[in-house]
Amino acid sequence: MAMNIDFTGKTVLITGAGRGLGKEMAIQFAGCGANVYLGNRKVDQGEETVAELEAMGVRAGFTKCDVAVEEDVEKLIADAVEFGGGKLDVIVNAAGVICLQDLMYIKPEEVERLFSINVGGTVNMLKHGLKVLEGQKSGNFITVSSIAGRDGMNMLQAYSASKAAVTSLTQSAAKMAAPYGVRVNSILPGIIRTAMWEEILDGMANEWNPDVKNTTTPEQREELWNASVKSSHGPRAAGRGHRLGYGLHGVRLCPRDHRRVPLHRRWHHLRSLGRRRQPAGLAG
Repeated sequence: MAMNIDFTGKTVLITGAGRGLGKEMAIQFAGCGANVYLGNRKVDQGEETVAELEAMGVRAGFTKCDVAVEEDVEKLIADAVEFGGGKLDVIVNAAGVICLQDLMYIKPEEVERLFSINVGGTVNMLKHGLKVLEGQKSGNFITVSSIAGRDGMNMLQAYSASKAAVTSLTQSAAKMAAPYGVRVNSILPGIIRTAMWEEILDGMANEWNPDVKNTTTPEQREELWNASVKSSHGPRAAGRGHRLGYGLHGVRLCPRDHRRVPLHRRWHHLRSLGRRRQPAGLAG
């Protein structure tokens, strides 16, 4: 489902844009006319996405970035601002990782990796991204959490905890940025068939045994995928699966009065970016 919003002339920065949700977001924004700058750890994925976006007729750029490394994030933000002619309109931090390991067996280094990227990376992006947006007194920052961070998910306990932290960081950052006319939103994806979910399907098929790899048949994948969608929390949490326009929850904190407003309308938080004006009385 494509967004029907005009982003012509706007600059969007997206991390984790080499695959999955981040890449699809980049394509969606480009389809609306936005110029898109990408951050990604894997150079080949980032360059491939840039080529796809340029083929759509928009400007695109790329910087290699590990969001867990603050120096990488500083360079990414600086490069993106230069790409945007001194301004950024939207920042989306979609970079994240998952660990398919039960709480009773997860290793300390796996927990550290989860939190350094999912939580530390969000902190780094908020810290340096909001400096730019607050300085220009406009813009929108979007984090990517998960319904696992809201409800918890069996066999993904540490991942769920890391995403709960992302949601909390977003809520706090929204209150901090509101006086500058900057909106900070979070989306909580449900079941969307990305490469990350393919890993989860493998884990389910192998009974979460980390020593068993790549044994899942296509038939098993489809059966597990269909069962996952049916057993989810309904259309608002799981939707119809693999398309970006479905399976999203969101939380928006209104800059005017800091009230927490739940969103259960698909892409409402992104639709608002293209047509809402800055609330009165927030400049300065």
